[in-house]
Order: sequence, then structure tokens, then C-alpha cells
Amino acid sequence: MVFAGIDVSKPHLDLALASPSAKPTRLRFPNTEEGRQALLSALAHHRPAWVALEPSSVYHLPLLHLLVQKGFPVALVNPYHLAAFRKAMGERNKTDRQDAFLLARYALVYQEELRAYTPPPQALQELKALVGYQEDLAARERAILNPLEAAEWAGSEGVMALLQRELALVRELLEEVEGRIRGLLETIPESRVLMALPGVGPQVAAAVLAFLPPHLWGRAKAAASYAGLIPEREVSGKAVERSRLSKKGPPLLRRKLYMAALVAVRHDPEMRAFYHRLLSRGKRKKQALLAVAHKLLRRMMGRLKAYHASQLDQVA
Repeated sequence: MVFAGIDVSKPHLDLALASPSAKPTRLRFPNTEEGRQALLSALAHHRPAWVALEPSSVYHLPLLHLLVQKGFPVALVNPYHLAAFRKAMGERNKTDRQDAFLLARYALVYQEELRAYTPPPQALQELKALVGYQEDLAARERAILNPLEAAEWAGSEGVMALLQRELALVRELLEEVEGRIRGLLETIPESRVLMALPGVGPQVAAAVLAFLPPHLWGRAKAAASYAGLIPEREVSGKAVERSRLSKKGPPLLRRKLYMAALVAVRHDPEMRAFYHRLLSRGKRKKQALLAVAHKLLRRMMGRLKAYHASQLDQVA
């Protein structure tokens, strides 16, 4: 049985094939349409049981879509898990070819635990792109405000006029993107379930639905783990125990949940009481707010689980 690992970069696709008995095979293809087709031909020849990929910005997406279209069993490996596997295997060097082989070995070792990638619905793909673009626009807006203030203090009227035009354009785009996000949320029934909770507005609901894989909707513990909102404990011998947030999930999702926690402790009596209990136990404000974010996400997943159960009952 053969297992394939593919390391994706902008210029190259590094393919490694591993099996329990044969020597590893390593091949490199350009990350172009022709190179992707050549890689598919190589995979078709070897017929791997699994193809393991590590997400790499957007450069893996064309290949991922092709692999799914051709019916290959593809597993997207969490970079956090792959880093832990690299450490466990004693790998000291990191190159594209070594990463491809590491992915192939990961698939071989964890073949029973891998989950085949299923493309999310088109609405969720569009929602994810819009949420990311909205975050970029918000960052641009903040970046313009500082030089605009400096130009005002310096009396640079020409620069002020240009910056004000740029700011107006960014804010116009932000308004348009926010409208599109609201329109998409109206087509997703789960968004209404989430926004019924205090602290969960369109931005938070959109981030949760866009960045949390659908197979985790309703699974509170798994969702919190994926979002990086669970603590990691370190205890060794007589050393003092340390606990810190794993931060292994999408940073944008955590930021949105943190902002939702700020709203929840002001408007939700239960969350406010929970927050102040943590403070009375010596937790710092940020730690307490992250705990509220964790609790809020678990509550959201509980609502989704109940909603899906009710939908199944109606069908039955």
C-alpha cells in the first residue's frame, strides 16, 4: 500500500511516495496547469491509498480541487499536527522534499484516523473569501487613519485630500462587502441560530461558519480544539505546571470570538458572572475573556447540534 505526500509552494509541487516495504520515491513538478496534470498522472500510476496535503496559503487550492475531481482520497493535514509529528520523528531539517516525505509518512502512520477532504458548499467558500477580504479592508482603513492624522497636524492639504479619497474608497468597499456577507448569511439557516445568542452578530457568525469546517458544527469540544481555544498543559517532574492557549487554529476566528466575548460579558448576565468568577480566582482579564470566548463557542455548537437534531426529527 502506497501513501503520497505533496508539499506545495508557489513554484513547485514536491511529491513523495512511501510504503512499509518499498524505498521512498520523490518527484518534483512545477505548480502550473501542466505540472499539476503530470502529478495527477504519476498518482494515477501509483494509486496511493491516501494523498496528504498541508494547506499553504492559496497555492494548494488548484491542485486540491483537481485531486477531488479525479476522486483521489485527499487528507488536509493540520500544520500544528504535522509540526508535532516532525518533532516526534526527530526531523531536524526542513526542506520542501523532506516535508513531502514527512506528509507521506504521516498518512502511513495515521491512515486509520485521516478524514477525506470534502469541499464546503459554494456559499461557505464565498463567505470565507469575503470575511478575509473584509479583514484586509479593515486593516487598510486603520493604516490610512494614522498618516491622515499626521497630515492634518502637519497641514499637508494635498496629502490630506489624497488620503481622504483613499479612505472613502476603502469605507465604500467595506460597506459593500458587509452587505454581501449579510446577504450570504440569510441563505445559511445556521446563521440565525448563532445570532440568537448575545454577543454573536453577523461578523462573528460569518467567521464561525466560514472558518470552522462543517463536519465540526455541533461538536463543541472538537470545535474549541480546532479554533485553538483550549489550554495546553506542561508538567514535568517537579517543574511548575504551565498552561497556555494552544493557538493552533485560524487566528481570525479567534479574534472574532474574542471580540464576541467582550460584547457577551457586557450584555449576557451568565457570561458576565462567569467572567467575574474567573477574575476573583486570580485570572488576568485577557485569560478570563478567552475563557468566555471558549464558553461562547461551545454554546454556539450546542445550539447548532440542537438545530440539526430538530431538522432530522422533522425529516423523520
